Amino acid sequence: MQNKLPTIHFKASLRVAKYVGILTSHFQIFLLTNLFVLFSISATAQQYEWSWAVSAGGVQGADLIYDVKVGSDNNYYFIGSLYGNIGVQLNGNPVDVYNSSLGGDDIFLFSTTCDGQIRWSQAIGGSSSGDFAYNLELDSNDNVYVGVQINALSTTVSFSPDANHSIAPLPNPQAYNRIYLVKYNSNGQYQGKKALQGTISSVVDSEAKISDIVIKNDTLHFIVGLVKGTHLDGNVTVPDQYAYDSATMTYSRQYHLVKYDTDLDYISSMVLPISADSFFPPGKPTPFAYDDILNHYYIANSREDGSNLAPFTYDNKTVVNRSYIIAFSGTDGSMEWLREIYSQPTNGQPISTNRITSLKIDTNSDIYIGGNVRKNQNETNLKIYDPTDASVQPYLFTPGADYGTLPMIAKLNSSGTVQWVQSTSAHDSTVSATANRIGKGIALNGNEVAFGVQGGADSWDAINIVRPLGANFQPDPVVVRFNKQTGSVINVHDILGQAVSTKQMSAVAVDNDGNYITGGIFNANLFMNNTLGIIPLVSAGNEDFFVAKLAASLCGTSADIDKFNKLNVNVYPNPTNDILNIKTQETLYNYEVYNLLGQQIQKGVFNNPPQIDLRGASSGIYLIKLATAQGTTSTVKVFKK
Repeated sequence: MQNKLPTIHFKASLRVAKYVGILTSHFQIFLLTNLFVLFSISATAQQYEWSWAVSAGGVQGADLIYDVKVGSDNNYYFIGSLYGNIGVQLNGNPVDVYNSSLGGDDIFLFSTTCDGQIRWSQAIGGSSSGDFAYNLELDSNDNVYVGVQINALSTTVSFSPDANHSIAPLPNPQAYNRIYLVKYNSNGQYQGKKALQGTISSVVDSEAKISDIVIKNDTLHFIVGLVKGTHLDGNVTVPDQYAYDSATMTYSRQYHLVKYDTDLDYISSMVLPISADSFFPPGKPTPFAYDDILNHYYIANSREDGSNLAPFTYDNKTVVNRSYIIAFSGTDGSMEWLREIYSQPTNGQPISTNRITSLKIDTNSDIYIGGNVRKNQNETNLKIYDPTDASVQPYLFTPGADYGTLPMIAKLNSSGTVQWVQSTSAHDSTVSATANRIGKGIALNGNEVAFGVQGGADSWDAINIVRPLGANFQPDPVVVRFNKQTGSVINVHDILGQAVSTKQMSAVAVDNDGNYITGGIFNANLFMNNTLGIIPLVSAGNEDFFVAKLAASLCGTSADIDKFNKLNVNVYPNPTNDILNIKTQETLYNYEVYNLLGQQIQKGVFNNPPQIDLRGASSGIYLIKLATAQGTTSTVKVFKK
């Protein structure tokens, strides 16, 4: 076991202002080498501890963190939102925002080093509300991409401090454009933006929606909902039937799966079989993922529109519950499968308040979804099922906690078959901590998966989150680590906050060392269990957001027992019919090809150019171990047609 990590403190002064400081042709993969076939990264023997924490915000409104990504440089990249412009700071230092003293939310990007030093920050927005984005993506050069929705109708919207990068309000015709792709380099410098709508001349025609974006092989993938007009660099014309209906005050939208390159230029698009009355709920992220091996896309959501439920129909299958995950083909958009979560409605609700907030795809095409389920007292047999297809066997599960809104994570295979479900297993009845608990943020780390939840005075399997007897503790931010194969709990890592305050986890990622970087929201105090060596974070006014690192090793040192290297490899075409081309900056030496049973079916020494002939292999998935002349090894997954 390694020695306890030295802690890194970020000190903010105790004053009225807030503590702050947050807060397909090529298959490219950054791999952890010397790990092969059925031997995946394991950090279970390591001692993870909270090593540093930073907070950010102002004295107005709620400041949120949505997503974190880790670059090939092992720097961390975050996206969140900041409200208003009074006392807005990051790690104790003022930051520029475009909100007014009356409020408004800006999109807020920033980056830290592995040890928590702030590298840069950048706001996007104007002085009005309506500017939001919920995820960011990085390309192979660590450039940052964001799909944003903005409101420039009555205010200038800025994408950098340079006024030339702004959009002026009406009568400027560009003010009608609502959705954009925006690019920054790894140092936060503005690189460009692309309006995804065409020429628009009225407010009602400016309606548009965008999902989270995904980058695979330096190609941007996302879904947009558009109304009538010509859009996507003039490549798509949406018919007049997709327009605003003044009689019913509703929109009809045409939905497209879209691809752009890293220069923000259009590649292709495809109309998806989503009904015209379907839409992504406003003010909420739309989790979206792509499996480039199977060429499957996944979309998950909770179809909430304020107090109402938004309709959603895909490929003539209508979602009947609140939350869903849909898998569809990247070839023609047809649905592969649908799964929904069901529990008995409560408190007069027509449909139970189950929600999916997080979605991740593993390199072996397994799917992980996270969120929360609502369980009535003594209720059994909640289920994940397809309400439109009785031939699909429902997966039944009963959370161990007696009742309430409980965090939930589930693993499904690529066919939609549920492998396991985990949720809070018990509450301590001697502690008054009965508030609803939610889950948000999933990270995949070798043979384990981490999930961000709320917890306190409850248990995950046999691991208890201890709180004082009788205290009115509201749930605290927690990271729970699970074994990928079985779903069993490896460990639970909580952050103690002030008893009656609101706080939660909302983002989790794994860095290049196998350590975890997290983000969330809090008010009052956080990290009050000061034995961790972190000076407690303090907020004032409303909620701040925080980021914190859960580490088992120092920066640049593997959290795994075995050392590993990193190899940047391009393998193409993938899927392949015959010849597989290999490209890397290092000199390749030899290769070994294995099937999923671990049986070696082929090996050889590379010629120039380096290629592997798979014409004699049967259709299926293969693992190829590559070795370089420098002694580095790496394993890639390939699909043979």
